[in-house]
Amino acid sequence: MNYIVFDLEWNQNPDGRKHPDSRLPFEIIEIGAVKLNEKREIIDTFQCLIKPKVYHWIHDSIHEVIHVDYKDLMDGVSFEQATREFLEWCGKDYIFCTWGPMDLTELQTNMAFYYMDKLPRPLKFLNLQQIYANMVDPTGSTVSKLEKAVADFNIPEDEPFHSAVNDARYTALVLKEMHPRNLKDLYSFDLYIHPTKKEEEIVAIHN
Repeated sequence: MNYIVFDLEWNQNPDGRKHPDSRLPFEIIEIGAVKLNEKREIIDTFQCLIKPKVYHWIHDSIHEVIHVDYKDLMDGVSFEQATREFLEWCGKDYIFCTWGPMDLTELQTNMAFYYMDKLPRPLKFLNLQQIYANMVDPTGSTVSKLEKAVADFNIPEDEPFHSAVNDARYTALVLKEMHPRNLKDLYSFDLYIHPTKKEEEIVAIHN
């Protein structure tokens, strides 16, 4: 089984909340991912810029953080193509790994906007932010930025943060350094789609 560590960058309505699209409050503009084998060795990288269709200018506050200009996105591909290529690149036997649960939520929100097929359920993933929190704080209540974890493990910061592929690589390097015991048992279930009947409910017990 491979680990797919991925990160997304997204844009929002440049006019703030005046005229948002309720079905797509955040539009994904970049997918970055790193694939690790069972030994947690990096074996491949994925990056794709996405040409926006809904918000045709980058929000000022987002532009200050990310390292992608709107002109760069004009050479991107459609979200549908990017996502199909990404999921094909993931392969068949893998588990998603993210720094927090939001990337999976936004990926599925964007897929729903374009009426793409849903991701297979139940959807397990490794919330590396929470796993890291449990390691540094027994209560698990600490919420740390990726930058802090990178600094804690003395990982060289040789590329800027807030690029999807760079953040995915940094997250993968943090995963390599954490060495949590029984990593495969530390999964979470994605809650983007809630059970609609008793038969769909899942009970997971963790130590």
